[in-house]
Amino acid sequence: MEQKTVFITGASGYVGSILCRELDRLNWCKAFYGMDINLPRAKYRKGTFRQMDITDPALVDWVDEIKPDILVHLAFILNPIRDEEHMTRINVGGTQNTLNALKKAKVPQACMISSATAYGAFADNPVPITEKDPIRPHPHFSYARDKAQMEALCVEFMEANPKVIMSIIRPCIIYGPGVDNYLSYLFTLPVGMVPKNHNTPLQFVHEDDVVGSIIHLLENKGKGPFNVAPPDTMTLRECVSFAGRTILPMPDWVLYRVFDWTWRMKLPIARVPPTFYDYVRYPWVLDSSRLINEVGYKFLYSTKDTLKAMFLAKNMACREK
Repeated sequence: MEQKTVFITGASGYVGSILCRELDRLNWCKAFYGMDINLPRAKYRKGTFRQMDITDPALVDWVDEIKPDILVHLAFILNPIRDEEHMTRINVGGTQNTLNALKKAKVPQACMISSATAYGAFADNPVPITEKDPIRPHPHFSYARDKAQMEALCVEFMEANPKVIMSIIRPCIIYGPGVDNYLSYLFTLPVGMVPKNHNTPLQFVHEDDVVGSIIHLLENKGKGPFNVAPPDTMTLRECVSFAGRTILPMPDWVLYRVFDWTWRMKLPIARVPPTFYDYVRYPWVLDSSRLINEVGYKFLYSTKDTLKAMFLAKNMACREK
C-alpha cells in the first residue's frame, strides 16, 4: 500500500487514541492529523493535533488545507446525557460538518463510525442481524437515533459522491482494558440485576478489533456498511456470573423503574435512561460475515476474551487503588 495521509476526528477519544497509536506504527501512514475538544495525552511521531469542536466550520478549511488521502470520523458523544439536543448537535451536526469537509477537500476515502444500536432492540429482531436488515433505532434512545441520522447523511453523501470509497462500521458493545463508560460500569456493580423473563445474548468487541477492522477496511478499500462483532455470544446472566457478581432476576417493570429512578435522581447505579432497557432485554446480535468473508478480517478476540480482558484490567486498577 502506498503512503497515505490520514485525518481523524475525535482523535483523543477512546477508539481514536488507539487508532493514533497504530497509525504511528504503520509504514503506509506517512502522517496523520487529529482534532478533538481535548488534546491527546500521548505523543506521536507522525501526529499533528488541534483542539477543536467537531461542529466548528474551521474544520472544513483545515481538512481542505491538508487534503488527506483518508478521513476517519470518530468524534461523537457515547455516554447518555440529559441534554439530548446538545448530543444530537455533536453526533449529527458534527457528522454533517465532517461530510462538508470531505466534499470540499475531495477526500477519496473515508471510514465513518456508527453503532449496532442503530438497528434497534426489538422483540422481533432477526438473530443475527445482517447489513441487509433495516436501520430502525429505538425511537426514545438518543444515541441510537443520532447514529441512524448520521448513517442517513452518509448514504446521501455516497449517492451524491459515488467515487468516494466510504465504509460505515457498526460495532457491537466495545470493551477492552481501556474502556470506561456507562456500559462497562454496569458490570462493576455489586449485584447484577437481570431481566427475569429474558436471557438476551450479547456480543462484545475488543477495542483492538475495532481499530483493526478500521485499518483493514482502509487497506482493502471496503465500501458500505460493515457489522463489527465476534461470532460468539454470551447471555447477560453468563456475563454477570463471569464478572463474579450475584445474579438478581427482576421483572421488566421493576427493572425499568430502577433505570428510570436512578436516571432521574442522578444516582450512580444505572447511568443510562430507562429507554436503554430494551437493549438489555431484546436481542441485537450482529452477523459479521461480510467483514470476515468479503474483506478477510480475522477477529483477535472472542466475546468472552474481550469480557475477560476488561474485567482483568478493572480488577488490577482496583488493587492499585
